[in-house]
Amino acid sequence: MSGLNFTSNIGALILAAGTSSRMEEIKQLLPWKNSTLLNHVIEQLKQANAAQIYVVLGAYQDEILNQLDTTNITVIINENWSLGMGSSIAKAVKHIEDESVLYDGLLLTTSDQPLIDVNTYAKLINSSINFNRIIATSYAKGYGIPAVFDKSYFSELKALDQDKGAKSVIKNHLDHLILIDDPQAEFDLDTKGVYEKYYKMFGQ
Repeated sequence: MSGLNFTSNIGALILAAGTSSRMEEIKQLLPWKNSTLLNHVIEQLKQANAAQIYVVLGAYQDEILNQLDTTNITVIINENWSLGMGSSIAKAVKHIEDESVLYDGLLLTTSDQPLIDVNTYAKLINSSINFNRIIATSYAKGYGIPAVFDKSYFSELKALDQDKGAKSVIKNHLDHLILIDDPQAEFDLDTKGVYEKYYKMFGQ
């Protein structure tokens, strides 16, 4: 799929600052479909017509930058990455606001959910035309990111700290939540065994 026929004003934020301690190596750089996990997600978001792609790095930032396709993306360094995902989200939203870029919404995702394809990202971006909505992916055991947050929630995202992530914002606004079903969103690659299993099945 080479992209959809709409023009979005939705920025995309990839959270890739963690140490991946359970993986025992740099997860963002693991091979996936002739690329890496992180570069694969970047390409999916480009095809889904995200208005701009931001990548938050922290741990292993030098190693990742050496292999990162930075074409038409913005890299944000979170020096406080050890505080958790919430700090990376807050850092990125502050950075975007400091750039004075006015997006209608922001899509949050990670680099370790490669089974999510461009169609789901495109649905999320396209559905975000609903004013004051949060559009999240749902699966058998719940819901979460990837998710699009309307600009009215940027102040809450910017106030996140430590390891309190985007799901806490979603839970505060369930009356404005729209769910898009994607069973693949349930699978993230947290350990070497899980990665090797799914790489053999889907990543080669």
